[in-house]
Amino acid sequence: MVVTAAAPAGAALYGKHLLSMRQFQRPDLEHLFSEAEALRDAAEHGALQAPLAGRILVSAFFDASTRTRLAHETAMLRLGGGVTGFADPEVTRAGGATQESLHDVFRMLSEYGDAIVVRHPETGVAAVAAHAAGDRAVVINAGDGTGEHPTQTLTDLYSIWRRFGKIDGLRIGVVNDLRMRCTRSLLRGLRDFDCTVYAVAAPGKGLDPQLRQECAERGQRVQVCEDLREMLPEVDAVYSSPTILDEVSDRTPADDMLRGDAPLTAALLDEYGHPGLAVFHPLPRKGEIDASLDPTPFNGYWDQAHNGVPIRMALLSLMLGCK
Repeated sequence: MVVTAAAPAGAALYGKHLLSMRQFQRPDLEHLFSEAEALRDAAEHGALQAPLAGRILVSAFFDASTRTRLAHETAMLRLGGGVTGFADPEVTRAGGATQESLHDVFRMLSEYGDAIVVRHPETGVAAVAAHAAGDRAVVINAGDGTGEHPTQTLTDLYSIWRRFGKIDGLRIGVVNDLRMRCTRSLLRGLRDFDCTVYAVAAPGKGLDPQLRQECAERGQRVQVCEDLREMLPEVDAVYSSPTILDEVSDRTPADDMLRGDAPLTAALLDEYGHPGLAVFHPLPRKGEIDASLDPTPFNGYWDQAHNGVPIRMALLSLMLGCK
């Protein structure tokens, strides 16, 4: 087994693979937030020790990444651990003409590290990695196709919680492509809190029936709106997904119908939002978040990007058993 110490308070994560937000219940999330705050405070005051000294994180990125890969690696380094792996499978036997089977790749990586963080363009590959690694290393799903992106959602929830001091009672709007894995995981994470969710989708990119049914079964209210101007006055936070498959429309906020793919601008939020509203986005952005929002109090996305490190520090600490 990767970890031999007694299971800590965060037993929901200790020694286990992280594949989906379905694994979490509210106490697990609250414990993770608390650990992230403690590690963040220790790092800011120069009091952070090296609890993961001697441990190795293996990055196995079969798909492009900036924040997710670097945040995991930075988190491991800040905790005193080491990092190895690849950001391009084509330079290894994991890709190219001599590609090994995925099972063999992950079986091998589990011999070299204590934790494997994997991103892959195909849905379900993180589960393949977990099966191959067994109990030799813990596997973290860093995005698998259109499946899930749980560590992004942990960052998102932590960011909302830090901004407002709570998640209960909030009104949260999700916009743009609601089929994206980051939105899918976020909605699963929000089910554990007493909040109201609004949605404005880009045309043809609404909630899929399975996720809508899951939300309903857990009693989560998702109020579908047709117009951003209808939703913005009602919400405390707006979560915009990236646009990956299609370019953002060249329409402007002056159009008659402000759909979910309309750019969020300072002028739009000044007119229809309230002063305490915060905008979140997992990044990278194209035209969904206009640069005019960057210097405004609406901007929650740069803090969100920063928060990816402390939340993953807490995650690695709990998964590898040093807390």
